[in-house]
Amino acid sequence: MPEGHDSSKVAAAQEGAFRFLDTRRRPDSWVGELSSSALCTAMSSLALYLRPEAAPRSVWESGLRWLAQTQHDDGGWGDAVVDPSNMNATSMASAALHYCSAQQYGDEIRAGRRWVEKTGGFPVLNDPRATSMSGPGRTLYALAGFYEWSRIRKLPTEVILLPGRVQRTLSITFSSILSLSILHDHFAPVARWRRPLRRRAVREAVGWLHHAQATDGSFGGSAMLASITAMCLTLADAGGEDIVEKAIAFLRESQRPDGSWPMARDLENFDTTQAVYAYHEAGRPVPGGEKVRDWFFERQWHKPCFHTSSPPGGWAWEHPSGWPDVDDTACTLRALRILGTPPEREQLRYGLRWLYGMQNRDGSWPTFVRDSRVPFDRGCPYITSQALTALAAMGQEERRGEAARRALAYLRGVQNQDGGFHSLWFRSHTRGTAAVVEAFSDLGLAQDPVVRRAEEWLRVHQNPDGGWGDGRGAATTAEETSWATAALLRSDAPRNREAIERGVGWLLEHQRDDGSWDPGVVGVYFSSVIYSNLFYAVSYPLIALSRYLMEPVS
Repeated sequence: MPEGHDSSKVAAAQEGAFRFLDTRRRPDSWVGELSSSALCTAMSSLALYLRPEAAPRSVWESGLRWLAQTQHDDGGWGDAVVDPSNMNATSMASAALHYCSAQQYGDEIRAGRRWVEKTGGFPVLNDPRATSMSGPGRTLYALAGFYEWSRIRKLPTEVILLPGRVQRTLSITFSSILSLSILHDHFAPVARWRRPLRRRAVREAVGWLHHAQATDGSFGGSAMLASITAMCLTLADAGGEDIVEKAIAFLRESQRPDGSWPMARDLENFDTTQAVYAYHEAGRPVPGGEKVRDWFFERQWHKPCFHTSSPPGGWAWEHPSGWPDVDDTACTLRALRILGTPPEREQLRYGLRWLYGMQNRDGSWPTFVRDSRVPFDRGCPYITSQALTALAAMGQEERRGEAARRALAYLRGVQNQDGGFHSLWFRSHTRGTAAVVEAFSDLGLAQDPVVRRAEEWLRVHQNPDGGWGDGRGAATTAEETSWATAALLRSDAPRNREAIERGVGWLLEHQRDDGSWDPGVVGVYFSSVIYSNLFYAVSYPLIALSRYLMEPVS
């Protein structure tokens, strides 16, 4: 068994990380930086290309140039530059290059198309079961002339005429579904007898987009969703000129100096909660704590959410275009308690009522819509664990209440045979398993058999280098190593000590000179689109190292 690490070295690493964290601090909050996205850059460049009066040529050209520079040797693109090539990013990037500048980027386009063909070609791209973002991918392929519109699987605009409860289950993707369906109708009209209904559907769809667009011109803070809407309404000549103008303005504002776009603007609320946790674990006061508390209060929702119809009281991942979600609401409630806000404070009771109201019938918690069955919004062990941790912070009544009991029963029922748990919003099982250990421990159940089996899963799936990846053979990341190490530190059991020491050793060895760590592509945006967040790679290691220093080896 390795000996405990020199506390002075761990403290020095902790101090370096706090210095880096301070570089991301605003007067009242923190914000990280999401990785640039090939598919988002492709879509945004194309949308701007179609609006020459609103965007100088140099703007969309810089996006195309970034795509060409980040193409992999195999001819494809990944979601976050460094990850392996995939069908989503490769189909959209090669099609956008062809549509906007075929002569200049002929070699890159041909290499991208070869990758698509080698990976299943049109049948795979055209199948939503095989390609998670098949809708925009196959649409761009048709726009580029790579396939005939008659061969493209169509999206029906009449989805807008479905009952509101059905629309809500589509949550974050609904704006893109409506926009793409309008474009499909333009290039592949329906039979004459269906046209009156389709015209009505298009009018209602454009009206929905009017209501759904945020004040900054985006949809959920995503350049991807804004660019899809702007592109589709422009090409289909379907009206909604003000929607397009605001979306284009958002794209102009959110482009990075290197020409790229990230998948979303930022995760300022989530990042700020993690910063609060990091200071708390180190036993340090949160800088500007009162301002941070007031910042959270100002961003609490006080009206129903149009997209999901969730009631007032929750928190979103960012302002002004995010939507209330269980993860951010749970994290904010806990952060406010750490900041000294009493549980009887109006804002906390308001948020707690919202959280209770979102619990699914099976005891789990979703992300956006209660009892949703959409793959990226169903009940989730990670999200449920976050909600339980929030309840634990609120007091004994919440810890022992019916909601907590139902959630614990759900988690006991969905634990995998090998002891692990899955997570919707982070890759594979390390995050889900660590979150369950944290939640049970917060509720005073650290010795529960569920925790014992989860801890065993973490120990078994530690990589030979001492860190953790996704539990399925992926390379070690700072984030997953931190989640696993911090979770194992919740128990003083000798069986966990070797894994803890090796995990801390990996973090010490891989810290960068600026105090942070290389960000891993561990976040799942939606539909298997992945990203990295610079902030994850400093706040989570800080939590693990601080917990280690507070609980030294005896």
